[in-house]
Amino acid sequence: MDLQSLVAAHMPNRRRQTQMGAAAEDRYYRNQITLPRLRLRLLGLTAATAGVTLLLAGVINT
Repeated sequence: MDLQSLVAAHMPNRRRQTQMGAAAEDRYYRNQITLPRLRLRLLGLTAATAGVTLLLAGVINT
């Protein structure tokens, strides 16, 4: 679950939600899974951090 879904899940809701069955709840959470997008975002963030670190290390050493 990504950060946006986590925040949205914990925001107060003004209307009362109806109870859902176990099968409906499983379908709901199965549809919320965004692991490939999160994995790609994490890879990009790691690459950017490594690039900035190497750039700063090069600037400091020269």
